[in-house]
Amino acid sequence: MDQQTRDLFEVTLSETQSRVLASTPDGISIELVEHLGESEFGSIVKISETLVDNFGHNARFNRNSIKKYFNYPKTFPFIIRYKGEIEGFIVGAQIENFAKEPWAQFDENLGKGNTIYTYAYVVKKDRRNLGIAKMLKRVYQNTLRRKGYQFMTGHVMEGVSLNFTKKSQVVRKFDNWNNTGYTFEYYRCPL
Repeated sequence: MDQQTRDLFEVTLSETQSRVLASTPDGISIELVEHLGESEFGSIVKISETLVDNFGHNARFNRNSIKKYFNYPKTFPFIIRYKGEIEGFIVGAQIENFAKEPWAQFDENLGKGNTIYTYAYVVKKDRRNLGIAKMLKRVYQNTLRRKGYQFMTGHVMEGVSLNFTKKSQVVRKFDNWNNTGYTFEYYRCPL
């Protein structure tokens, strides 16, 4: 590879590559990220700070977790932007990616290829009441449904899954989830 090709390749890697799945006239866009450019790593880390309160310091995204979870098509990373700035993200992965985790053994769909585990769903605190979190989740679920997935799962604090659809079910509760001191529910709901 000549130097010009290497330079072009490095520039491409530093820029985000994504597909806009939905947008509004007032500057909101929801994108499926095919590659997150390093220039936007800081935004993801900062937004993920809100995970620390409920999940502990290990929940904060870092360079390695960004590379692992913003890795389409092995994962399904979505971002929501407002006027070009990332305001939140949601990342899902097939439940089979977590097959070695003890909690995954409780899911009857493990091995069927029909379930997405929602690893992270975060929107900036000051943007939560604007409806963008709902927009992001709706596009995420619709995209997964179109790709043939039937169920969505994840871990949430006890009682949160009651706010989902009537068809949501708690598969199992975990006391002191990841040493947080809180009980978390592993839920499953149909897409």
